[in-house]
Amino acid sequence: MRKPVLVGGVEKQTAALRYKAIGLLARREQSRNELQRKLHIKALENGWQVDIDSLLDDLYRLGLQSDQRFAEVLVRSKANAGYGPSRVYQWGLQYGLNRELIHQQLLEKNFDWFEKALQQKRKHYGQVLASDLKERAKQAKYLYQRGFAQEQIYYALDAHPDEHL
Repeated sequence: MRKPVLVGGVEKQTAALRYKAIGLLARREQSRNELQRKLHIKALENGWQVDIDSLLDDLYRLGLQSDQRFAEVLVRSKANAGYGPSRVYQWGLQYGLNRELIHQQLLEKNFDWFEKALQQKRKHYGQVLASDLKERAKQAKYLYQRGFAQEQIYYALDAHPDEHL
């Protein structure tokens, strides 16, 4: 096990943790909750006594960390990767985002979830309609697990190959 490196003074510890936080944020957007967890682990590993909440407040005030921005990126990227609204919503909760913030982003992005379900069905299973109930159930389960609603799934399963190309 690695021995903790004790940096002298709370100011130096805070500076080191701030540097770590900025490095994480430079790689990709982070939710406050996610960043707090990572910084807490780093502080524990090193035996540091840093006020992480104040540090996160400073990063927010400087515009370096924003749950709003993180939610925008999360919703857009997951929807474009073929996930439905309920799965995207679950991801937001896992990252510690406010329920209203996730809901707001899902509404603002105004995705056509019916078309997203159809695109995902065609990407995974091709253009052809399911030939029997077993295959239809398999496709429906796949779309359900990706977070699409029942109406969106039926739309995707019932769309004829020459439609919506």
